Amino acid sequence: MLKRNITCLIQSFFKKTNLCLNRKDSGQTLLIILLVAAVILTIGLAVASYSITNIKISQQEEESARVFSAAEAGIEEALRLGGLPEGGTITVGEITANVTEQIQGESSIFNFAGDKFESGELANIWLIGHDVDGGLDPSTYFPANGTVTVCWGDSTDTSGDDTPALELALLYQDSGSFKVARGAYDPKDRGNAFELADDIDGGNCGNLAFAKDVNLGADLGIPGGAIPYTLRLRLLYNSSANSLAVSASSNLPKQGKCYESTASIVESGVTRKVRQCQFFQSPPEIFDYVLFSGGNLSK
Repeated sequence: MLKRNITCLIQSFFKKTNLCLNRKDSGQTLLIILLVAAVILTIGLAVASYSITNIKISQQEEESARVFSAAEAGIEEALRLGGLPEGGTITVGEITANVTEQIQGESSIFNFAGDKFESGELANIWLIGHDVDGGLDPSTYFPANGTVTVCWGDSTDTSGDDTPALELALLYQDSGSFKVARGAYDPKDRGNAFELADDIDGGNCGNLAFAKDVNLGADLGIPGGAIPYTLRLRLLYNSSANSLAVSASSNLPKQGKCYESTASIVESGVTRKVRQCQFFQSPPEIFDYVLFSGGNLSK
């Protein structure tokens, strides 16, 4: 009976007639019509929902790309100008990016803006000031008898061979000549003639594993009248990038700037943030090895 009713319903649909239906079958036919309509409606709603979701995702991806481009444009403009754009904003199309500036240095603690360093990678800290054009300004410098606590390492575990040690090179000017003083420090005794670190229990410069207090005069032997120029740090032995930071006995000179650009679309709430740091340029690594060293070398 049900099969006949379905066949009759299909024939009625195409022939625009319902002559094959009798009063007895009409209730079943109505139920079938409702079930078929419900299935079609469910499928239609599912397809519509899927299409709307895809449209929203595509729209969000497009807006995200536009907002990110606007935030990048804010960074590029700040780097081009060497400072904030007028009003601290830049508009790309209908999207406005707000750019802020954070001075790096000019305090007693410096952590390279959170960067991490591979083994042998150079980390440079300026101990002499810079003028507004980025040139060296010898009228301002860190004292030759000052102390710098160098901190490094993300884990206090010293059981592995990849426990990071630290090599330090201080470039300074003495009686018109540039010289270099060196030091090397290790949290574990590897028989490499490095000095042992002072602290290996963590919490150094905030949250780093190891630390060494270095007095520029007493420990590195530079004369009292010398002008320290730059402190060059390298991690050794580490198999992955680790953090570096310094805590000094007085404020360090300015090291550069970090710019942060934020752009958003209010209607959709899509927001993107880009951060870029620009430190003062430092001498190439080979420069450390062409200067006279006043003390013993540790290799």
